[in-house]
Amino acid sequence: MKINVVAIRIWLITFGITLLSFVFTTVFYGVFYSQEIKENYMDEYEQIIENVERLATADPHFLLENIEPINNFHSQVNFALLLEDTYTPNDDEWVLPFDEQEQEMIAEEPGIMDVIDSSESVKMRSDQNDEYDATIPYVFHIQPTVIDGEDALLYSWADLSFLVTLERRISYLLTGLVLAHIFAAVYYYIYLKRNVSEPINAMTNIAFDFARDDFSHQLPISGRDDLSELAMAMNKMGHSLETNRMVVKQEKELLSHILDNIETGIIYYDSDKTLLLSNPVGDLFLTHYQIEESNFSDQDEFVDIEAKLDEVIQEKASVEFTIEMEETYYVVTVLPLLESESQDLRGLVVSTKDLTKEHRLDRMRVDFINNISHELRTPLVMVQGYSEAILDDVAESIEEKKEMAQIIRDESQRMNRMVNEMLDLSRMEAGYIELQKTEVNMNSYLRNLLFRFDNMASDVEVSLQMEAPKETIHQMLDKDKMDQVFVNLINNAIRHTSMTEKSEKIVTLQLLKEEELDEVVMIVKDTGTGIPEDDLPYIFDRFFKADKSRNNYSSNAKGTGIGLSLVKNIIEAHGGFIEVESTFGEGSAFIIHIPMSDEEDDSEE
Repeated sequence: MKINVVAIRIWLITFGITLLSFVFTTVFYGVFYSQEIKENYMDEYEQIIENVERLATADPHFLLENIEPINNFHSQVNFALLLEDTYTPNDDEWVLPFDEQEQEMIAEEPGIMDVIDSSESVKMRSDQNDEYDATIPYVFHIQPTVIDGEDALLYSWADLSFLVTLERRISYLLTGLVLAHIFAAVYYYIYLKRNVSEPINAMTNIAFDFARDDFSHQLPISGRDDLSELAMAMNKMGHSLETNRMVVKQEKELLSHILDNIETGIIYYDSDKTLLLSNPVGDLFLTHYQIEESNFSDQDEFVDIEAKLDEVIQEKASVEFTIEMEETYYVVTVLPLLESESQDLRGLVVSTKDLTKEHRLDRMRVDFINNISHELRTPLVMVQGYSEAILDDVAESIEEKKEMAQIIRDESQRMNRMVNEMLDLSRMEAGYIELQKTEVNMNSYLRNLLFRFDNMASDVEVSLQMEAPKETIHQMLDKDKMDQVFVNLINNAIRHTSMTEKSEKIVTLQLLKEEELDEVVMIVKDTGTGIPEDDLPYIFDRFFKADKSRNNYSSNAKGTGIGLSLVKNIIEAHGGFIEVESTFGEGSAFIIHIPMSDEEDDSEE
């Protein structure tokens, strides 16, 4: 159960002030005011008694004749006259005795009973002598006098019993006031708890809910007091915070989505170079850098990022540099974040751009230019040389001239083929490719296609094999485009198989029909040099040539590096895909998957 601290504090302060006032008033009345009243009454009664005593001394006959009216003069002052000097309550010598109630009250006072038989003058006041202290304050006098030569005693008695009764009533009243005060205090506490503490506790809980981004609760509003206005303000604040939270959440999600999906790596450090934030690309960069950091053989080429961060911290200026690792190439920019007014460094933002593809593409373009220059230069030299030989009549016979002309035509066709491949690849990558599909008997088509390479394979001692199912497979294909595919693949397979010194040099063309996958699979498999694992992800890229492992083979220098890229585009245009499996030094297998033609496709064609 939650303690209502505010209500308790207000209640204690209010109750304390009220109680202090009440106690002060009570004490003042009991100690000062009540005592003052008693003294005033007793002075007044004593004055009346003394006046009567003087009258008794001055004119005893008058006192004797008027004792009864004098006794009735004041209800609280009583006189008794005794003609004998001996006090005997039942004696008939009493001119005017005290009544029974007064006699009982006098008998209860020990101090009076000690002097009541005295014939001397006696004056007693309960407030002037501690020995005479009594429950009921009183004044008691005995005045001797002589009436007609006979001794007489005038007894005077005045009591303040009415004040005792009044004080008792006041005590009851005070007790009632105390109980009423307690009741009022309890009610006041309940009121404070319900109308002050509970609303404040509710506002506190709502504030904690707001802090937890929970805006589902609202404060009830009743009345127009300050707490109600505060509740209204908190409700409005909650709506405002919820709106701002949604905006911030959307912006944060947008920023997070941007950071997670942009190609630029973002890494954020504080002023102490403590990593606080990085997106996935930035994490990948840090991982690559930490892995490759130990592989830098030349320390002059090693780029220390921490040193770059220190430089930016000292200079408070941005720095841009490149990091080239074995498989990646990055451009890194370090930006300082400065306070707008004080210009104090708040943190560092490191942006990394992976330019590996662009860097590799630039190198591939350079290689392509070198390759295409070499590929075109050789046939151009031959065309130029043989044409000059014909013009200069170097060839003496018609047969020699025809042979030279044949060479010129072959080299021209070779150059034309290279140019057409580049044009076809450009058109395909731009989306300008039109397939002229016809129904093709795949068994006969692939067998005839393989037969075209018999002479080429025999010259390099490579064996060609064909594996196909007994059933005839028909497929809708653009035959001319697929010729380009298989010419490239089979030509490469024969060429790289001939480079090996194995006893068995085999190139196999397989045809499969996968009913479960609803596709036709064609495999060009060789036992050649294979492809290095590092080159496998890039062999279908434009201008890429996996030359690293094959520099010892001069025949590998032939080619422009666009053949496999053209193959990939043609197969994808048919709705299929190509994959490669290769083990370096053992051979490669290019696997072509093309969806099987259905009747609807056949009818459309």
